[in-house]
Amino acid sequence: QTGNVFPARLRVGHQDRTLNTNYRRNGKLQSCEPCRKGKLRCDHMMPTCGRCARRNRPEQCVYHPAPLTKNSLPSPPTENSSTASSVVLPSPEYVWSGSSHTIELLSMRGIPSHTSYIHRRKTTSVSQVRFARASSLPAQPLSTLNYGYQTVEELRRPLPEAHVRGDSVHQTHSAGFIHHTAILAEHETSIGILPSADTMPQSPVSQSYIERGAALLTLLKELPTFRRYIDKWFSFARGILLCEPMVKIFTSGLWKAWAKRLAEQNPSELRVMSEQIWQNTLKPVSRLLNRNTTPREFCAAVTGEGLRWEVVGIIVTLVSLLAGSLSDGDPIFCSHDDAPVDRAALTLRTHNAAEICLSFCDDFSVLNDLYLWLLYEHTIVYCCLRTRGSFENWRKTGTLTSAILYCNLHEEITVNDNTPLFIAEMRKRLFLCVYENDKYSAVYHGRPPRLTRQYCLLQLPLDLDDHQMMLEGDELEAAVAALDSEGWNKRKLVGRCTFSRIFVTNSLITESILEISMGSLSQDEIVHRAAEIEQQAIEAWNDMPDFLRLDNQPFSELKRPPIEFLYLTYIRVDDYYHHFLLQRTLIKKVGTDSKKLFVISKEMFKFFLFLINHRDIFKDFQIDFSQLLTMGGIPSAAVIAVELLHQEQNPASFSALNDPLPRSDTIQDLSVFVACLGTIKPGTNGYAASARGRKFLKKILDTILDPASMRVVGSEGADLADPSFTSPLFQTGNDGDFMRWLETMELEQESWANFN
Repeated sequence: QTGNVFPARLRVGHQDRTLNTNYRRNGKLQSCEPCRKGKLRCDHMMPTCGRCARRNRPEQCVYHPAPLTKNSLPSPPTENSSTASSVVLPSPEYVWSGSSHTIELLSMRGIPSHTSYIHRRKTTSVSQVRFARASSLPAQPLSTLNYGYQTVEELRRPLPEAHVRGDSVHQTHSAGFIHHTAILAEHETSIGILPSADTMPQSPVSQSYIERGAALLTLLKELPTFRRYIDKWFSFARGILLCEPMVKIFTSGLWKAWAKRLAEQNPSELRVMSEQIWQNTLKPVSRLLNRNTTPREFCAAVTGEGLRWEVVGIIVTLVSLLAGSLSDGDPIFCSHDDAPVDRAALTLRTHNAAEICLSFCDDFSVLNDLYLWLLYEHTIVYCCLRTRGSFENWRKTGTLTSAILYCNLHEEITVNDNTPLFIAEMRKRLFLCVYENDKYSAVYHGRPPRLTRQYCLLQLPLDLDDHQMMLEGDELEAAVAALDSEGWNKRKLVGRCTFSRIFVTNSLITESILEISMGSLSQDEIVHRAAEIEQQAIEAWNDMPDFLRLDNQPFSELKRPPIEFLYLTYIRVDDYYHHFLLQRTLIKKVGTDSKKLFVISKEMFKFFLFLINHRDIFKDFQIDFSQLLTMGGIPSAAVIAVELLHQEQNPASFSALNDPLPRSDTIQDLSVFVACLGTIKPGTNGYAASARGRKFLKKILDTILDPASMRVVGSEGADLADPSFTSPLFQTGNDGDFMRWLETMELEQESWANFN
């Protein structure tokens, strides 16, 4: 649909053009030489800007790194003239480099600049390491730049004063009677020691931090466009944690108070703005909260003149979520007059800006509800931009879990003199989101969960929508009274909070499966616990209200928005996945046969074919759709493919005679699924797992349709006529090659929906 709306010039080849990210000292993007000398407007695109392309002069479109300097740039050294060591650096596939503006403001002061855009490079020698530049001019070799000063300053840089003082200790209440200060807290009042005021010492903000903040604020010149992106995000995704009315107050207040300075981009004015934001950020948020604080009062107090770095980070993170969720060529990134927006570059730029805001808070031990909201939303973007299963993602989710525990959200959350209702509800929502994701992350990584039910009090938030969360007084009381006795809405709406409440039960079931699959139980105990967990999963699905069930009926008959279909899809897939994991555990730990696994796999695969036939519903949820395919689609398809191959090669086997697969229909279904996996593009989330699963399934289909190919010898001399393919899938303790393959299969779990 999108491809036919806009001219071909906006859709063809725009992925080969990127935005020049170098800034001039006045904070504006650098123009190419013809546009700069002619004082003409440049669109800053590379390798050729739009104006030079229209004039058919691409060879003249050059972005000079220092156009006003008289000295010419050094010519690049040749391989023969290189005198440096010939040791080859084990460079990664991608190298991160900061923009020139960021380097100028940050790195020369001994502060590490944050990563910006991704550039591919090949393995290179030490002498050829260069800065990635947005031009065809030769870049300066690393050896020509003076990094000695920066290195020395890094070694001499002191610890942040807030860390030394332990400011974070003063921002949270001690948890439990085993805390090291519990006895003191119990008796200080009785001996005349009054509790100190809820203020933390102010750390002086150095000029370097103010400069870094000013550099970050150059990004907010695009705030009107960002507001349009955020409106689009809430229009189809409804947000993840934050409510749309809250974010609108943030953005409108920011633009109303700072529009002139952000539009003019005067460096001195941006420094003044940065200094003001720093002063606001270092003031405790708790001073704004009491039992009667309304959501609108709180949101208005942390934006506008009271703007904080946490709010800036939330705004740019939401833009990054939008850019990462949609596909290239979406109408919001295209126009008839301007070049298409580089969606990938926008995602990275806003993601890195949010990381800077988090680092500001970390360096000054700022820990509050706003920080937790930002950290959670940014963790989603962070993990979706990096390799699934990587240590970086595991560490990032660990940081989020640590912050949640340190703020005592695992304990009872109540409304009190310091906590209004909306803050208590947001804390419950946040903790459930983190708790649920912790289980799926544990399954994916094959490691124990960090949060367990033995130490966590799971409190269900009220099933209120965004509009109801912003109500006050009698209207809020009426909205709460309209819920049923257990806190569910009676309107049969599937909202973010509804989805979160349902997944609490699913998370507890997943945690129980992890206990028997990763614990040290005897086989008898595993069989007994597995039976209990299976019954619990069956009862949970049977008790599900009808409007939360997504059966194999056309989506058009249900008349729900796409986001609700996504929620219902995850609920159904999660139920299938519980039974799938249970059977996998029994097969591997006890040695039971695979009959139940095969039955479950057939039901799962049928459901995924149903989703593929309705994939247009998920056009705005590219990441979630690809991860749904890899989470349950590939494993179930692989089980069926292996069994089909077994029946083809052993037509007299027990399974072929008693439970034969329809050959023609099964081959057609697997072919449709393989074709769908082929539509997942390289560089997108889920591509690695999809490519691996597609290769596996395609090989089995080729073998069935062309049996002669079964005798082909692999690249390492391994005979592809593996006897495990010819052995029965239902043989006790033997799952064939699929089971060995599934052990290392990268099942994508970290979707944005799974973070709630």
